[in-house]
Amino acid sequence: MKIPKDPMERQMFYADVLRQCTASRADRYQFNAMLKNYYLFGTKDTTGCYYNKIASTIDTMWSFMYSSDTSKFAMHLGTEATFGDLAKVPAITAEVNDQWRASKSNLTFALGGKWSLVYGSMIFKNLWHHGKVRTFVVEPHQFGVLREDIMELDDQEAFSHCYQITRSQLSNMLEGNPRQKEIIAAAGQGAKTGENKDEGNVNDGLGRLILSSGVGTGIGGAQGNSPVGGGGTIDGGIGAVAGGMYNYVPRVEAELIDMYELFVWNDEINDYQVVTIAEPNIIVFDRKNFYMDAAHPFVSLVPEQETYDYFWGTSFAARLTGLQDWRDERMMQIKALLEKQVDPPKYATGLTGIAEEKLQALNRAGGFISANAPNAQVTTLAPQMPPNAFSEIAEIDSMFGDSAGINPILQGQGSSGVRSHGQADLMARLGSSRIKQKALVAEDAAARLATLMLRNVQTYSKQRFFSEEKGPDKQPLTFIAEQFTSDYEVRVDSHSSSPVFVEDSKQLAEILLKAKAIDRSTFLDMIDPPNKQLLQAKLQEIEAKEAENAKIQLQLAQEKVQGKPHK
Repeated sequence: MKIPKDPMERQMFYADVLRQCTASRADRYQFNAMLKNYYLFGTKDTTGCYYNKIASTIDTMWSFMYSSDTSKFAMHLGTEATFGDLAKVPAITAEVNDQWRASKSNLTFALGGKWSLVYGSMIFKNLWHHGKVRTFVVEPHQFGVLREDIMELDDQEAFSHCYQITRSQLSNMLEGNPRQKEIIAAAGQGAKTGENKDEGNVNDGLGRLILSSGVGTGIGGAQGNSPVGGGGTIDGGIGAVAGGMYNYVPRVEAELIDMYELFVWNDEINDYQVVTIAEPNIIVFDRKNFYMDAAHPFVSLVPEQETYDYFWGTSFAARLTGLQDWRDERMMQIKALLEKQVDPPKYATGLTGIAEEKLQALNRAGGFISANAPNAQVTTLAPQMPPNAFSEIAEIDSMFGDSAGINPILQGQGSSGVRSHGQADLMARLGSSRIKQKALVAEDAAARLATLMLRNVQTYSKQRFFSEEKGPDKQPLTFIAEQFTSDYEVRVDSHSSSPVFVEDSKQLAEILLKAKAIDRSTFLDMIDPPNKQLLQAKLQEIEAKEAENAKIQLQLAQEKVQGKPHK
């Protein structure tokens, strides 16, 4: 894009681009608010249901797609990498895996990935924050793109991140800025308090969803929240208890200011122009990309992409809402029938006096009534339970599993016709093809996030690492991450991010070990057992003893050939 030079035209240009990026934001929030309720409560509001099958299906599906404790990464170097870069790979690989866990990015990715199945997509923001890598989730309704018909974020000319911060955080962002007081005073006109005192109303700030919101610009480093209005509560109360469950709406009493971080590709500098805007349309910062050269800090995860021209993807939870409503309806009908069977309605004829008291006596253990009328009688109208009532529930539940691509074999349930372990294993492999496709999508997003994490380490970290290359003094050379090549790609090692690939990886490792294509140390790396470092150390002792024994055996064989007695 060509950004105007004139200050007034520039401000109007940014305002127009931001308007286009956030055009669908309110509509997307309303849809996401309904999906959030379905995931948390099983209904479109917060009233709740008897059993939330959507939540259990999504939890099961995501558990097959990603595992935070087994995921690990490997480096893939490009053609521009040198031999010296190859010697640095082990240290850099270890750093990526350490950062992934030390920064809790593995847990953040697990949280965001699960909610991506609810909303259809999730955005991750990776920053170098206070001397370390941090990863945050940004709900899709907090994000906006210029063209929703373009799938890749890197192909967008402009996109925006919406968040909220407190007045004190804005003041810290503007420390040393000559316009500090002016900006804070103007931004205060659009500030919101955390709670609307009018009974029955929930303001924009409390329309946020349960999971953590995105972060600020990287200067304040504050977590923000969606300024879009949202779902209501039961009985007009904020944080009310709904259907026996809390509605998970956070209370925020602090005064919040709506902020926007707008990324616009500047053709003149061949990089992003990052513009920080405070409501109402106050430009706080207008500067060249300060994250990293020609790159942005966001990674998108779209696990269900049923269309080829919609950036936000398709919600898996939305596909289950019809089944959930159907299931709820049948469960309510079954419950009503069971209640009538336990306490059936009655029809009385010929009773005189206070009929209600006599019926209460009939419903009480040991109750007794008498009637003078010869034709007096009480008829019980107990309904009959349909023989296939619960069978229909089971069929609906199987439809949930089919929608997720999870068959009974994958859930550890038996199947008719399965006679052996090998047959069950084969059926599980054949039946996991759909879930494996989704697992590969999650794997790709995790790899892109890990790559972005390493880029941040290269840009900001001064930590020194040991290379396998040795210097003239026969000691390992040291280097910083910036001295490592930029021609690389971080990949998930051996599909380790998904449990559905675990057995395949272990079998491959066993085949390679038997073929002597790898050594035992590499075998331990591939199967990644518990206490791997201790096992690696013991393996070195075992191999040292084996080498010593082999040397002795060789010496004995030589002495036997030469006819010399062994001493």
